[in-house]
Amino acid sequence: MAKQVAFSARPRAREADIDAFVHGGAQRHEAAPTRRQMKRLTFDIPADLHTRMKIGCAREGRDMAEALRELIAQRWP
Repeated sequence: MAKQVAFSARPRAREADIDAFVHGGAQRHEAAPTRRQMKRLTFDIPADLHTRMKIGCAREGRDMAEALRELIAQRWP
């Protein structure tokens, strides 16, 4: 005997749901008030500089991204 599966009509997306999805779910889930919106920045650095930075951050027990954010914030407070 073959298994029968009933298919129903696809639910229609509401415009508010689509907007929430596009904008990161802001309308469905409120972000924690202390969390800041982040943007990704990609750039190339020489391999030896990357190595020195990675070693320095490891010695300090710091995240490389956090160290870069701190340096950038010092330059542009």
